[in-house]
Amino acid sequence: MTHTLSSTAQRSYWLGRYLERAENTARLVNVNAGLLYDLPKRLPLGWQPLVAITGSQPEFYENYDEPSEKNICRFLINDLRNSGSLLSTLEAARENVRTLRGIVPRQTVEYVNEMVLFAKEHLTEPLSRSRRTEALIEIPKFTQRIEGFMSANMLHNAYWRFFRLGNYIERTDMTSRIMDVGTDNLLASASNLEPFADIQWRSVLLSLDAVQSYNSEMQEPIQQESVLNFLLHNERLPRSLAYGINSIRQSLRGLPRHEAALRIANRIRRKLNSAVLTDAAAARAFLDEIQIDLAQLDRRIYQAYFDALTEPMRAGKPERQNQSQEGKGS
Repeated sequence: MTHTLSSTAQRSYWLGRYLERAENTARLVNVNAGLLYDLPKRLPLGWQPLVAITGSQPEFYENYDEPSEKNICRFLINDLRNSGSLLSTLEAARENVRTLRGIVPRQTVEYVNEMVLFAKEHLTEPLSRSRRTEALIEIPKFTQRIEGFMSANMLHNAYWRFFRLGNYIERTDMTSRIMDVGTDNLLASASNLEPFADIQWRSVLLSLDAVQSYNSEMQEPIQQESVLNFLLHNERLPRSLAYGINSIRQSLRGLPRHEAALRIANRIRRKLNSAVLTDAAAARAFLDEIQIDLAQLDRRIYQAYFDALTEPMRAGKPERQNQSQEGKGS
């Protein structure tokens, strides 16, 4: 793979990651708001888990004194000092897609521009709750339209595989983080949360747009062990860990020099197949291990394909998995 082809492949990879990240961020903020409206105010839940999910605690506390709803929403949505905010992520996606005009269908660039302009118009300050909610509902619609259009019209060649590889690494990492933080909340405050645990785990499923799938597949009440193992093992659920890892493996097999990265992906798959998450402490330890493995997978992909390049397309928080390894327990 020549330098020019590698540069284009890297931008395809990060376009996939940024689109997935934008959708996840929008959904997380809205779902968390809905959860807090449903739970009594006396419970020790708030907006801090969203900062933990995104792995950006140091950046947040460098710029804000209090983890209030207003501060965290601003940090995650429109604070350009935060390279992982929604607006920063969308700008990075737009910069990448501009350089891929010869690779992606022409309308893809137009759709991404439309999404960025919409976000700038509707998600800047002052941002009321109702305005925020209405605008964030639209972001996943934009990203899914873009990805659906690309899937239907783009050549399914190596660049498409890099795009999907970025999608599923970002998605799998985010699913593991949502599960991890949900488990952490229940573990830390079990006595307070026990009567409301079904609401808490329903919010985890909502964050992944998986409530209907869970009800259809499991046909049992929403509870911790069932939700964890559904999100861990179900190979038909697009946002489960099993589906994500299988999709990563499929993308890697279509690329050259994939052997080292595929070995890591296969190792993760074996761990998933053998895992049974029966309690919160074991679940947290396992999910932390998965995040470390995903960080290693990302580094191996860079070593195989991108390390010789400069990295202007690697804006935002691409090292999020790596930071999760270093920051555990801090």
